[in-house]
Amino acid sequence: MARANHGEATRKKIILTALDRYARHGLDGVSLRTISAESGTRNSAAAHYHFGSRQGLLEAVVSFITDHTRPQFESGFRSVERDPAPTLRDVVRAVTTPYLSLTLAPDWGPAALRFMAHLHADNTPDIVELLNTHFRPDVERIEAQLCRALPDVPRDVLRIRLAFTFVSLIHGAAEIDMLSHTPFGNIRPDDLTLFNYFLDFIEGGLAAPSSD
Repeated sequence: MARANHGEATRKKIILTALDRYARHGLDGVSLRTISAESGTRNSAAAHYHFGSRQGLLEAVVSFITDHTRPQFESGFRSVERDPAPTLRDVVRAVTTPYLSLTLAPDWGPAALRFMAHLHADNTPDIVELLNTHFRPDVERIEAQLCRALPDVPRDVLRIRLAFTFVSLIHGAAEIDMLSHTPFGNIRPDDLTLFNYFLDFIEGGLAAPSSD
């Protein structure tokens, strides 16, 4: 039991170190050996031993993040799915709240947002497969509820807008501190106001009149 607990503690140290270093330096900016060394493990090959490869470590980091956000997402989204007539605001709030909450907590939350931004910017086949494995079922559920809330928006248009939504959410949340250093100065409001402004932005984009 003690050895198993030690192994889990080591895995978590490596995951948190990888999360921080990938967030700082990008997916190609740090090696497994560096992550092993900076996690405080004695074995310089510890990351390879526990995760097998960079891809295995990336999958573990994504799972670590989604294990944290999943309960909140499921709670909010199941409520939307049970609602006979969900509003667009309901759907957008259920989708964005678990992710935007990472800007506030836990302490590794901001690094998780930057890591996810790097991950989504990487268009290599292995990363695309990783993302699809983890998130495609959720995307299909989100699309289904958006179709209920926006029955007049053609599905092909809705899918493009949903893709833009994810880009805005993932990269916007990762760079949220830039609002304190804009050409207009510090325009960042309190967290609740900022969250509602973001919901307004996403809702407006999804429901905008079609240009066709």
